[in-house]
This record gives sequence, C-alpha cells and structure tokens, in this order.
Amino acid sequence: MPLQLTLYYREGCHLCDDMAFSLRELLAASQHRVEHVDIDRDKALCQRFTADVPLLCHGDEVICKHFLDAEKLQQFLGENH
Repeated sequence: MPLQLTLYYREGCHLCDDMAFSLRELLAASQHRVEHVDIDRDKALCQRFTADVPLLCHGDEVICKHFLDAEKLQQFLGENH
C-alpha cells in the first residue's frame, strides 16, 4: 500500500530544493506520494517548523529533517509497506 508522506518546506530554501529533488529521484519508481507543504503559508506551521525545514514526515512521525536520510527513509518504507 502506497504511503502519503509530507515534505514541509520553505520557498527559496536550497536545502528544501535538494530534499525535494532527492525524494523525486528516490521515489520515482514507487507509488508513494509526497505532499509539499510551504510552511510560510500557515502561521502555525511556520512557528512550529521554522528552524526544521526541510522536514519529511509520515503523519506525526518525523523521518528526517534538513537533509534526506535515504537509508532511514528506505527502512521506514520497508517497515510500513
């Protein structure tokens, strides 16, 4: 069953761009989906995550932040797939 992941990001953030690009490459052959959420469009998200973007989550579970940890993501997907 494909998972819905969430990438919290900020426009103009090179780390966010890098993680989004790496996610596209890593998940290209899978059916997993990534919702991109710009934290600056929501005051509560901005206050909550301003120092943590990019942040990749599944629900409330943080998979990685600042940099894509491909090994941890693959382990997470393997455990939850």
